[in-house]
Amino acid sequence: MQDKTSSSEAAWQQELCAAALPDKRLVRRLPRLLDQLSAAPGKPIPAACGDWAAAKAAYRFFDNPRVTEHSVLAGHFAATAARLAANEGPILILQDTTEFIYSRAQPGKIGFTKTINAGRYKAGQPNVLTLCGVLMHSSLAVILTGTPLGLTAVKFWTRTKFKGTLALKRHINPTRVPIETKESYRWLENLRHRARGRARALCACG
Repeated sequence: MQDKTSSSEAAWQQELCAAALPDKRLVRRLPRLLDQLSAAPGKPIPAACGDWAAAKAAYRFFDNPRVTEHSVLAGHFAATAARLAANEGPILILQDTTEFIYSRAQPGKIGFTKTINAGRYKAGQPNVLTLCGVLMHSSLAVILTGTPLGLTAVKFWTRTKFKGTLALKRHINPTRVPIETKESYRWLENLRHRARGRARALCACG
């Protein structure tokens, strides 16, 4: 009898196989890469991959313009939509934003997340630090008992394009700015993405 661990791994691999990557080589690389990274959490890519050839392949995968978060997660989104359609009870969609902060000499090459007040220098001047990194807004579907059904939407971005928004508020009434141009629009985008996924699942399973 197959144990629960191997069964869950098989389901995980099955969702990966449904990724919408445009090349079979990319499809084969994805589960191998995730196995390496999940076995060494917190380690840099060369250490997690074990040798330079595997690390170089990982860097090529991440640098491929045809590899996007949506193509990688397509299989998982489809599986989540099927689980939503099969569940008859109430479903909660929990949304939140996570910040991935990195230390870089040139933060502009990654993107900005926010500025923080780090106190004052000895001379009394304020010490304001600019943090760089990536933001992720995700929507997780769960049933009332707390069991997760999977992600329904994920959006990654940096705040480079929203630079100067606070200064703009001093001159423009925020209520007159179109919601599509605001960073908070991500909440509506994720809800719409989830609604489309559920509709597709209902059509497929009905």
